[in-house]
Amino acid sequence: MRKSKYSSVTDINVTSLVDVTMVLLIIFMLTAPFIQAGIKLKLPKTQSTVIKETDAVVIAVSKEGEIFVNNEKAEREQLGDVLATMKVIGEERVFVRADEDVPYGVVMYVIGEVKAAGIDDVGMITDMKDTRK
Repeated sequence: MRKSKYSSVTDINVTSLVDVTMVLLIIFMLTAPFIQAGIKLKLPKTQSTVIKETDAVVIAVSKEGEIFVNNEKAEREQLGDVLATMKVIGEERVFVRADEDVPYGVVMYVIGEVKAAGIDDVGMITDMKDTRK
């Protein structure tokens, strides 16, 4: 069989696809550690069970007293409104992660706002105590 002068190319050139894929892979590998880091807190150590933080809303309180709801900063005055909105959309559980150097009053303020929003299922997140000695 003789090929015509104007035959179509049936091969797909995947070189550019591979190049783009490799660049995206490198970008994701470099940014993944920063995404997982979250808010740096020094949690108090207790004997506790392991929980999944993805099962509920997580409120973090930093050493400086800054409040974060699911890793997004929330002003202290707006915390009640944010929690009320989350209650309306169906969130029933809240976990509080507070730095061990945060004053007790700040943590109690956060828990009070959670209760005022109508969310009764509140838990505290801590680090596991090292029992090996």
